[in-house]
Amino acid sequence: MILMVMTNTLPLFAQNNVGIGTNSPAITAALDLTDPATGLLVPRMATAAYIGIVAPATGLLVYDNVLNTFYYFNGVAWVPFVSNSGVAGGWTTKGNAGTTAGTNFVGTTDLQDMVFKTNSVEGMRLSTAGMLGIGTNLPTSILHTVASGAKVANYTGNLLKNNATSGTASITKYGAEVLSTGTWNGATAKNVGLHVNATGGTTNYSGIFEGGNVGVNTVAPATKLDIAGDLSTRYSSYAAVNGANNNIVIGTSSFVRITGPTAAFSITGVAGGVDGKMLTIFNSTAQTITIANEGLTSTAANRITTLSSTGDIVIVGQGGVDLIYSVADSRWLVLGTSSTASFSTTGTIIKKKKFDQSIASTTSMVNDNDLFMPIAANDSIQVEGYIYVQGFSGGQDFELAFTVPAGATMNIMATWDAHAGAVGQGVFKTSGTASTNIDYNPIASLEQGVLFFGTVVTGATAGNLQLQYTQLASTPVINTFLKGSYLQTTLIR
Repeated sequence: MILMVMTNTLPLFAQNNVGIGTNSPAITAALDLTDPATGLLVPRMATAAYIGIVAPATGLLVYDNVLNTFYYFNGVAWVPFVSNSGVAGGWTTKGNAGTTAGTNFVGTTDLQDMVFKTNSVEGMRLSTAGMLGIGTNLPTSILHTVASGAKVANYTGNLLKNNATSGTASITKYGAEVLSTGTWNGATAKNVGLHVNATGGTTNYSGIFEGGNVGVNTVAPATKLDIAGDLSTRYSSYAAVNGANNNIVIGTSSFVRITGPTAAFSITGVAGGVDGKMLTIFNSTAQTITIANEGLTSTAANRITTLSSTGDIVIVGQGGVDLIYSVADSRWLVLGTSSTASFSTTGTIIKKKKFDQSIASTTSMVNDNDLFMPIAANDSIQVEGYIYVQGFSGGQDFELAFTVPAGATMNIMATWDAHAGAVGQGVFKTSGTASTNIDYNPIASLEQGVLFFGTVVTGATAGNLQLQYTQLASTPVINTFLKGSYLQTTLIR
């Protein structure tokens, strides 16, 4: 059956598909309104009116003439249509006008994360806790970015660029600024401004700085690295063995503490040298350590060069050596040793008195503060030196002595001016035994010089060659042994 209703100008037909203004309504439309000059006018009412409709049908459509937008009922609530006005509608792809900050916003009004997608794949998420995640749907900080997935080319996880230009004087441009301030108290609380960790690669760099100076605790670094404050390097322990230690592996440490040996030992080479790397080796044991010069039992690029004719460096007991690696020389180079460094395989060591040393009347021998030399076991050295002494009264005498390691054989002779052209002499053969009395030359204003020379041959025990002296009890006036005096030892091989 077809129902036809005539209007002033348009016929109305009633059938399964109703057409107004057309006698061929679209098959898929229950109501087909066709008119080239007029539109569809839905019920218009105030907000309270449609909200008050009892049990509105899902899809019911009205026009809010207070908010000036269409609303439809979605089965649960009245929902406004998207509008470019920005007042009651959504955000459009061409932007919105008439918005009020704090009133209009992009986001959710319930306890749900806000998700941003491209090609239906999530790229960013703002969590209900206010955490923004890029590349992660579980952000744990205000800004949390994660770069993942397999890469086949160079890849940057986060890129910060500041290409701003200016001709204005006395302004500062920051590529990135990290501030971690505010009260952060607690017995073990830590405030870290920047934490960088690079792991997992064949080569890992925690930071690369190019094109400018780096300042630590200073905003005006004057050199490539300018540290205003203390600088320390972490140490590691190395358990050495008795005898030769070849190609020792120290890792990234710059200070290595040697432990372990129960007898004399040597280091013939250090693995892992990097151009300019500085290294301090400290022998914490009581055993004699030898730093081998060009130790042939280590790989060539790991060997140590002592940079002089002194050859091997022998340190009796605790002591250390400073090294730096040179790629051009393919060697570790010795920068210096502790004051306990002894003789070498081929050379000479000289020690001088750095300060005057005075002694009062005593019959006990007093060690010279500076003139002593470590001696290795089972070795031979030539000894020579010069002592310059000043007294404060005529006729006073002093005596000299040398001590050597147990089991050593000593033959050292001393000579001095004994007045009137005579030459005083003394021979030292027994450790700690004093010379004959040495008096002052009055022509030299109560000053005296003593020359000594000889040899020492050690047995199985290492130790020190030590110069000693005493002032006789019969002449209690102070004697002063002057700086500039020296002791020299040379290996006899």
